[in-house]
Amino acid sequence: MAIDHTSFYVPEEKFQQCLKFYLEALKPLGYQIRYQFGEFVVGLGSRNEDFSTYQRADFWVFGTKTILKRPAHIAFKCHDHASVDAFHAAAIKAGGKDNGSPGLRSSYHPNYYGAFVIDPSGNNIEAVDHGVYSNP
Repeated sequence: MAIDHTSFYVPEEKFQQCLKFYLEALKPLGYQIRYQFGEFVVGLGSRNEDFSTYQRADFWVFGTKTILKRPAHIAFKCHDHASVDAFHAAAIKAGGKDNGSPGLRSSYHPNYYGAFVIDPSGNNIEAVDHGVYSNP
């Protein structure tokens, strides 16, 4: 089974900054706002997925008053190196901090091509292309 959706919690005072970051950083992957409930709950989904009757949101951003003690990590799957590169460039331009430039990470597996960026609230965001790797 694959993961259907995930949620990130960011401080309310950084919610708009984080939302803007995610919208810009994930634009090369086709992400846009699908749902918004109140001031601090937004669901993002990729327009690259075709759901004619259901606008899927697989990445949710929640504003919280609770201070986060441990940063989170999420990796967005890409289908080519160019998408990973575009994500990294857009995320840096949107105010993210480089946490690993695009490139092969052969210590994970021979075709693992990824890039890492820290968002405005300290979370580690990754885009990865696994190429044609097949787990032995």
